[in-house]
Amino acid sequence: MIPPRTQAPLLQPLILGDGPWPTVMSVLVIVLPVLLVIGWSLYVMAVRVDRLHRQVLGSRATLEAQLTYRAEAACDLAASGVLDPASSLLLIRAACEALDAEGPIVEDGLDPGPRVDAADAPDAADAPVQPGHRGHRAQGEAHPGQQRRTAHRAGLESDLSRVLRTVLNVPARAELTDALGAQALARLDRACSRLVLARRFHNTHVSEARALRSSLIVRVFHLAGRAPMPQTFDADDDAEPAPGPTGP
Repeated sequence: MIPPRTQAPLLQPLILGDGPWPTVMSVLVIVLPVLLVIGWSLYVMAVRVDRLHRQVLGSRATLEAQLTYRAEAACDLAASGVLDPASSLLLIRAACEALDAEGPIVEDGLDPGPRVDAADAPDAADAPVQPGHRGHRAQGEAHPGQQRRTAHRAGLESDLSRVLRTVLNVPARAELTDALGAQALARLDRACSRLVLARRFHNTHVSEARALRSSLIVRVFHLAGRAPMPQTFDADDDAEPAPGPTGP
């Protein structure tokens, strides 16, 4: 009869499971949770990038609405007849130019819509946008025509702010004592205040999106996809009244 001691080495491989399979299972048990955590973290960061892009677009739509509201309020004040003819002409011209401006307020390519390629024609900056036309530039890179239109739009809004400061200076505001003038001026002041807040919120969202997209993880794993980098809207929105002309 074989002693039990001699049977232990024969049964040991079956009990302890010697061979490659225990090693593979151990590695899978360790690696799979790590991969799941990394994948989930990347997914959460990609969702955050997309949410910031949506916040930028939402605040940009609000900003554009406030720009339109300010220009309309300026037109109403100029057409009310409470200002002198020269001031009314300056104000309504600047407001109409701001209202007639076409295209998105920021040409970074983040807004949905057709884009123009400046490489197809030397004067593409002045050509109208063709629906469905796509260029050969890398996505997210603004061509000179887009930058020129953005600067033009920001310049028009800045011109309107300067006209408002000049036309509605402190002495001119003091002369608007009738109910019609006071009501139109109050509406314009509300529009200017809301515009300052809207531009501040928009640029804050843009800064947050740019900071996140500049991180190493987002750039290495391309978590932003092909979405272009958001840009701020830089314009003069200060409509505080000027002191007015001083005497000698």
